[in-house]
Amino acid sequence: MSKYLFRSAMAVSLAAVALAFALPARAEEKAGTKTEKPSKHDFTGTIESMDAAAGTVKIKNKKEESKTFSCDAACKYRTNDKKEAAMSDFKVGDKVTAHYTEEEGGKLVCHKLEQPKPKKATEEPAK
Repeated sequence: MSKYLFRSAMAVSLAAVALAFALPARAEEKAGTKTEKPSKHDFTGTIESMDAAAGTVKIKNKKEESKTFSCDAACKYRTNDKKEAAMSDFKVGDKVTAHYTEEEGGKLVCHKLEQPKPKKATEEPAK
């Protein structure tokens, strides 16, 4: 009986050691297969310049920071008048918000360019 108990204990110990080495290696494999999605950002300001042929728009915010965005065919445009607009519906001086991601190499890719919704005028209560 002690031989059986000894063999069982050895088998369980051997399995535990094998698992202890296999699990970290497997975790590294899983971590290596995950592709990190670029984080999404917003940038609000006025349009400084546009180039529809190149698909770029340069926006300057209140802090005088300028960013140039690349707008590809998948970019969506929205104005206060149109839910589905085109780049040609915007002009220099329009206030817009660019929803974008930053790709490797620092390229800013705009996924959605829209005019901010106008603020509702608040009515003052009658006195």
